[in-house]
Amino acid sequence: MEPWRTKKELGIFLWLCVGVFIFNLLWEYSHYHFYSAPTDTQEIYAQVIAQYPKHKDSASYFVLKLKTSRDEVLYTTSKEDIKDLTHRFVRIYGKRLDCSFVQYLQSCFFVSYRISLLPQRDYRQGVRDYIQSQHDLPLIASLYQTLFIADFLPPVWRDVSNKLGIAHLIAISGFHLGVLSFALGGILSLIYRIFHARYSYRNTYFDIGVVLALLMCGYLAILDFSASFLRAYAMSLCGFIALYHGVRLLSFRLLFVVLVLCVALFPRLIFSVGFALSVAGVFFIYFFMQHRAFQVFQNGKIQKYMIVPLWFNALIFLDMLVVVHWFFPYFNPLSALSIPFSLLFVLFFPVMLVAHIVRLGGICDTFLQWAMNLNMTSIEFYTPLWLLLMYMCLCIAAMRYTIAYIAMHIVGLGFFGFLCMRFFAYV
Repeated sequence: MEPWRTKKELGIFLWLCVGVFIFNLLWEYSHYHFYSAPTDTQEIYAQVIAQYPKHKDSASYFVLKLKTSRDEVLYTTSKEDIKDLTHRFVRIYGKRLDCSFVQYLQSCFFVSYRISLLPQRDYRQGVRDYIQSQHDLPLIASLYQTLFIADFLPPVWRDVSNKLGIAHLIAISGFHLGVLSFALGGILSLIYRIFHARYSYRNTYFDIGVVLALLMCGYLAILDFSASFLRAYAMSLCGFIALYHGVRLLSFRLLFVVLVLCVALFPRLIFSVGFALSVAGVFFIYFFMQHRAFQVFQNGKIQKYMIVPLWFNALIFLDMLVVVHWFFPYFNPLSALSIPFSLLFVLFFPVMLVAHIVRLGGICDTFLQWAMNLNMTSIEFYTPLWLLLMYMCLCIAAMRYTIAYIAMHIVGLGFFGFLCMRFFAYV
């Protein structure tokens, strides 16, 4: 059964979502009006999400990314030699620059005249300190803080992840939700066996699913409702509910329902690149399942447990290439290593999470220090609009025709070859 059976049901759902979207948009606009009302100087209270140095001509200054209690994202700068304020709460006296409502939903710039540090501490600071205590280098600790609690990724690691094409592994997303759910589900199933002998009438999968949903909801709150993880959690929750109501899980309609619900509840997601790429990733996974691309390898355990996962990641890599380069320009042929890295990460993520819990988080520090110091050349190339539009048309056609799905990978492979040619010509 599909999420809706008639056009009337679809219409009711869409009108309800439009109503929720308008209400939340008006709520955001009331915040915007409060922010933009003062025409002179004002004070704002916010948390510093990220702080990094920047150089322009002969001047050097710090850029601070801020988040207010109303989820406003603001940027400001300071020419003073301030200490690292990341994750701290501050009071800033200054003046806002002109910012439209559409810009406000993304980010605005605030000119700071004076920055004062507040005594308030972030509720996740204990977790950060616990991770930090297990590493000699703060930059390595910051990588794990990004992996586990979605902190801002420092420029050094951002550069490495962009060039290796593994940004999706570091940024918390549905991939992490899947890995965590699989690992925790396995542990819970072992514990559940003890109680299931007494309560044999209970549905094992339902009970474990409910516990996982609650645990992941708590984790979502810890992540401060990260956009990509929010999409993944919403979809997993809808999928869980749909499963016990006979709704088909591998359905583009279900993805549409989750997408519309998320945007209606959180209008800022319209401008979230992470959210867009997360949805695109699930979209291409659905293609893989719908067209049964795994049937290319049908026999044997090696094919099932090794070749098929590699094949799956290779196809998703080609599928995402055109879309990713519309947002991010960096390319190095070594980005193809993200295919096996994605498989290794399924083990790395839960193992390192447990290692940090038992205070053995430094076991990979030597390798990470080597990786951090890699000096890799890259080129910059954005996907042209004509190619993106053509690729989107192929994606729409691939929802019905296998030949279009094959054509998508031909385009992706050709685009990868083109980028490699440009890279070696540049080098």
